[in-house]
Amino acid sequence: MNQITRREFLRVSALIGVGSIAAACAAPSAPAPVEVAGEPTSEPAAAPAGPAGPIGKYSEAPSLAALVAEGQLPPVEERLPAEPFVVGPGVLVVDEHLDWEVGEYSREGEVLRSVGNDPVWSYPCQHSQEHILNCPPHHTGPITGNLVSSWSVNEDCTVYEFTLRKGLKWSDGVPVTTEDILFTYEDVLLNEDLTPVLASDLKDGAAPNGEPMGLEVVDDFTWRYTFNEPNGSRFLARLGMGNLWAAYSTFIRPKHYLQQFHIKYADKADLEAKAVAAGLGAGEWARLFQDEGGNWGGMDCWHMVEEGRLPVLRPWIVKESPPELIIMERNPYYFKVDTEGNQLPYVERVEGVVVSDLESIPMTIVAGEVNFVRERLRHTDVALYKEHEAENDYKVVLDMVYHNAPVALYFNMNTVDENWCQAVWQKEFRQAVNAAIDYQEIIDSLYLGLGTACPWLPDVNDRDQANALLDQAGLDQRDADGWRLNPDGTRFEFRMDVRLDPLYVKPSEVIKAHLEEVGIYTPLKMMEAALWNQIRDANELYASIDWCDDCNWPFLKDDFMPNQRILWAQLWQRWMETDGKEGEEPPDWMKELYGLHKEIMVSDPRTSVAEDALARFTEWYKEYVPVLPLARDVVDPCLVPKNAGNIAHAGRSSAVWFSLEQVFFKHT
Repeated sequence: MNQITRREFLRVSALIGVGSIAAACAAPSAPAPVEVAGEPTSEPAAAPAGPAGPIGKYSEAPSLAALVAEGQLPPVEERLPAEPFVVGPGVLVVDEHLDWEVGEYSREGEVLRSVGNDPVWSYPCQHSQEHILNCPPHHTGPITGNLVSSWSVNEDCTVYEFTLRKGLKWSDGVPVTTEDILFTYEDVLLNEDLTPVLASDLKDGAAPNGEPMGLEVVDDFTWRYTFNEPNGSRFLARLGMGNLWAAYSTFIRPKHYLQQFHIKYADKADLEAKAVAAGLGAGEWARLFQDEGGNWGGMDCWHMVEEGRLPVLRPWIVKESPPELIIMERNPYYFKVDTEGNQLPYVERVEGVVVSDLESIPMTIVAGEVNFVRERLRHTDVALYKEHEAENDYKVVLDMVYHNAPVALYFNMNTVDENWCQAVWQKEFRQAVNAAIDYQEIIDSLYLGLGTACPWLPDVNDRDQANALLDQAGLDQRDADGWRLNPDGTRFEFRMDVRLDPLYVKPSEVIKAHLEEVGIYTPLKMMEAALWNQIRDANELYASIDWCDDCNWPFLKDDFMPNQRILWAQLWQRWMETDGKEGEEPPDWMKELYGLHKEIMVSDPRTSVAEDALARFTEWYKEYVPVLPLARDVVDPCLVPKNAGNIAHAGRSSAVWFSLEQVFFKHT
């Protein structure tokens, strides 16, 4: 590895300007829309739309072949399901984004190594999830089976039927059956000790106050989920790529392993002893269950550590997990093959370097310690990475975009500050803020110009219009310093509560400058993330910047809803969730938002009904602008090995990271 001192790092950072690479790196065109499949039918959907694989003849990595020869593993034909998932052109990433080719197995020393400032984000396998369904790329295009060989949904999205791939196995070789489905449903999802609040995705009508979905087990491989009220887009998102990080664990968990930690199955004395041995109270079985992988899902993949005790369905298994390095190796029972019958993944080993903070990531990269990174690279550091590209085993890729906004400006509608609420409740005020912000300046200063403005916002950037709208909103008086006044004569403050992270600080500073040009006093209150979270949960935020999955995800609108991100209308949300028993009644324009969101969530995304609801949602959004995404289709700087194959040349970068099983090292 190349070593670089902190002094050298700072010197190079200061000397290299971003202009030299911004000029050479025009933003790639936005990903082309994928054609939406036709109306759903009651017939099972076809298996993955890929080339048929060889029948009964498969190949495997040399390391696995050696274990077979030694008698430590069964032959590859016995490890694969009867119908393996066949990976080929257009299966995991759409054709127009990737020139797919059959890969090669990695050689000794060829490792995909990532970096992050916490264990969850430090290794590539965090992004190599498996889902019930396969939706390339990310909840668009044909929805096909992944862990299942077939699936179907009825016309009103109340009955879903699935059939597992026969012979699908956990990473320890134990077959996957509907026993695992039933266990996860009855003993995890419906167990209040393990799941105090069931996600609305899994309820009638995708509603927080809906009844839990039902389960019907047909046989060892086939089961149905049933709803009393339609649950379409939201449930399909949970089943497929829409729920990127939670993957299959919402629906399938290894009963044969986890039952030893469950009060229903384990001997009470043994369970208490295990809890005490783990440093817990004798009665804390639920926490023990969770710590052993029972709450595995969402963003928390730390349960995969401890030498891979928890059986998985992923391409790789954790083998070692020291504090500063996570090591994962190939899953010998992985269920996918390429078009020539080669069992995937191609790469034997993936690793994740864990650093103390985000500021340590650039030094780790230029020192040559990693070669495969996304979403942790600041645009302002790209020139530095290019400078050290020749001496390291990576290349900088700038032709894919983020899977989201990536950040947006949110207004808290439910603070105790009456002057604040009187202003932000008016659409004219929010329209004025939108008109005052120069989004192109944000794109240029934060993202080297490699992005576009959000099409859901009126394209204004007009200070005169902003001033007129502010006057119309009742902020037409100013003090001696030129700052706008509340109707009661006090100075209006657009307080921004900002986490101490460049992702949030820099756009906040630009927005402050823009708003103060139209007379809005805009103090920035900087704080650590932990304090920000406390203030958010206490409903004490005013305005703030946060992550946002915007119109790049046409059927996942939760980031615009009050119960997401900065929790920007907690009292209105509570009123809606409790049918008016708690909270405060929202105004009619907010009720309209809830209604449109409901239509989208319960309808099948492949139908004209959903498309119509989305179109009306878009028009509503342009008028009421409750949340302001600051950019979209922003280039996501990535690092990949110089000889990496099956890396997309367009589209979402996350599509590549969620299909790592097809990435390989080229040897010619």
